[in-house]
Amino acid sequence: MKLSRIALGLASVLATGGCSEAWSHSFVRTDPPVAVDGVSVALVSRQCDRQVDPNWQTYADVLGLDVDMRVTNAAGSAVTFDPAKVRLLADGRARAPHRSGSEETIPAGASRTFTVHFLEHDDNLACNVPMALAVAGAAELGSMSVPLAPLNFLASRTDI
Repeated sequence: MKLSRIALGLASVLATGGCSEAWSHSFVRTDPPVAVDGVSVALVSRQCDRQVDPNWQTYADVLGLDVDMRVTNAAGSAVTFDPAKVRLLADGRARAPHRSGSEETIPAGASRTFTVHFLEHDDNLACNVPMALAVAGAAELGSMSVPLAPLNFLASRTDI
């Protein structure tokens, strides 16, 4: 009897389309990895939520967005990547991360995953609004900045 209740619950989840998108860490849509001079950056996963903050008077909404990106170095020498220099492009503004990992040197032939966290008080931002990450200023090959294009993405089909 207990097993049939579990099976019934599992069947119900599967019949309604599986787990909610809010539980998913996949992007709805993202650009393919960008690459220049052997350095590539790919968006790997995300966590996005938006809540109404009754204590904030100018903007009532708070967007929390974590983005994991993989930086791969196929260049012939080490690459330095500073996730604090990544910018969220949304609503006509470039926004610095609220929190990020520290700068790392990635040896030739290696990859690293970095996480950036954005916490924004803005009622124009939502998980279901197209955004982009600017990564051009974050990567350096030797003493030269790597001119990587922004990565466009849609984090979720739904919001609040």
